[in-house]
Amino acid sequence: MQIEHIAADNDDVATIRIEGLERDLKILQLTDSHMAVGDERDPDAAEHVARLRESFQQRTPGGVSAREVFDQALKRGAQEQIDAAVLTGDITHLPTFAAIEIIQQGLNELSVPSLYTLGNHDWHLSHLESSEATRSDYYPRFHGLTGGSPSHQVLELGGVRLITLDNSTYQVNAEQLAFLRQQLAVGQPCLLFVHIPLWVESLMPAVVEMWNAPIVMAPASGWTDESRVRWEKVLDPSPSTRECMELLSTGQSENVAGIFCGHVHFSHVDEYREGRCQYVTAPGFSGGYRLIQLEVG
Repeated sequence: MQIEHIAADNDDVATIRIEGLERDLKILQLTDSHMAVGDERDPDAAEHVARLRESFQQRTPGGVSAREVFDQALKRGAQEQIDAAVLTGDITHLPTFAAIEIIQQGLNELSVPSLYTLGNHDWHLSHLESSEATRSDYYPRFHGLTGGSPSHQVLELGGVRLITLDNSTYQVNAEQLAFLRQQLAVGQPCLLFVHIPLWVESLMPAVVEMWNAPIVMAPASGWTDESRVRWEKVLDPSPSTRECMELLSTGQSENVAGIFCGHVHFSHVDEYREGRCQYVTAPGFSGGYRLIQLEVG
């Protein structure tokens, strides 16, 4: 399968030429909008909403709310006449009913197929433990956005498979790995969407400089005793996580044309294996997004 990544003049576009596509496609990827909204249905979030809204509004273009920037990104997608939208996590900074409704309404107005995979903030409130149990407790809130499957999803579109895996705990479990293998075995070209980037050597200096820790999936190095204490929620890779990394980086996954993610709040593009690129997309609250253009090869 011939797959070619075409260099772009700006960070907002990724162009990939793929042999065997049925037609050209445009896909909007949006990540890390970090909207902070709430109402009386989430009293536990009330004390955090105003503080977080102000914090992110200080970093938006023009000092508007993160919600306004989110709406602008979706309007941009509509103007581009996209074929699908994929949201790769932390669109909301808090798992409130109000935020999830805003996201669902925005996607409904786009009137195109969509996928949603969770980020670490989507399911976490500050007073709760950051754990698999907490994520499981909040998963049901996202069933409407994920077709009842927050852990993993697939959408077939014009000869390409769009696959999501929720790696927001920095892990991929055995069920997700089996699902990924099953989708790859179909033989169609695929795009993989996750929240947390996979370890790529050239990505790490900027990640560690910004966060003082290698907050990616399965980092080869970069942890210190101090950073491990601060980021105690980031566990060593599980066996299934390591197996997933091996599958994507060296295994039978050549039909994955690209990986798209966010989380670290800056843009970065590089190969994670020969001829295959990982696209880390700038955060939505800063005006970032990525228009993925797939061209028939």
